[in-house]
Amino acid sequence: MAGRRRGDDTRCPACGQPLLVQWVGDRAALQARVDLPPPDEPRPYGPAAAASTPHDLVWCLPRRAHGPLRLRWTTGRHPPDCPHQHLLTHQCPPTTLF
Repeated sequence: MAGRRRGDDTRCPACGQPLLVQWVGDRAALQARVDLPPPDEPRPYGPAAAASTPHDLVWCLPRRAHGPLRLRWTTGRHPPDCPHQHLLTHQCPPTTLF
């Protein structure tokens, strides 16, 4: 994969939605595939945590002025009033075949 960086954004091959695909963690890394919303769209932690399932992590996306986007996973100690965007694993929207 020449020319690809660690946190490249891409599109979902099935639905074409913009995604952020990134390995998160230093020792036991997980590959996260999340929808990439516009920078000014609010995504608070509370609704994201309520919409998550036991098999789905909530990802925190701080947007720094300089540098690449870097996801962080959240834990039960994540502050409920965190100002960053909170994202779930990408799920393609339902479609009909005909």
